[in-house]
Amino acid sequence: MMLKYFVGLTFYPDNSFAKKIEHFRSRFDTKYSSNSIIHLPIVPPFEVPHADAKDLTQELVEELESFYFENLENHVLKFDDLEVQEYKRRLLLYLTPMIESELAFCQESLFSICQSYIVEREKRMKTDKKTLMTIGRFSTETELHYGLEHARKEFLNFTGLPFESICLFRQNNGIWYRESDLITFKRPTEEFLQSLEASL
Repeated sequence: MMLKYFVGLTFYPDNSFAKKIEHFRSRFDTKYSSNSIIHLPIVPPFEVPHADAKDLTQELVEELESFYFENLENHVLKFDDLEVQEYKRRLLLYLTPMIESELAFCQESLFSICQSYIVEREKRMKTDKKTLMTIGRFSTETELHYGLEHARKEFLNFTGLPFESICLFRQNNGIWYRESDLITFKRPTEEFLQSLEASL
């Protein structure tokens, strides 16, 4: 039996920028009802044998604990733009994150570990590691333009999202579920959130 996973970065929802994203997704993202968690995929979907799932999870946990050793405070992902792409006959609207070097190195390391568990060469992961946060899905150009018009008004100022966890998501019956948090970051203080909004 094969299991399908991806690795995602999740964020604390109790700040103004997260609430703005959630409100936008609730209106324009058709997958909001099945996965309302604000997240950024950092390792694309891949399949591994069920027998290897426990070892994979343990190796990812150990790698992340080593990478973020005693450094679990005040990690923030900033955004700087909107982007549109077509995927499987759908028009997708994204927020474009500013991936700093620390997260990029972590992403590369996790990608390598996940890649090593894939047994079928023809099912290897995409090598394109471009990372985007989906906020809208549309069927037609008209719908897209309507959503984009609202996005440009609502996301005039890009701020940042504080890290909550790096999480392993698993697909079951076509729906992605948050299976386990591989590492959890400390909740930011109110003072930190205020300084974050003031500095951006």
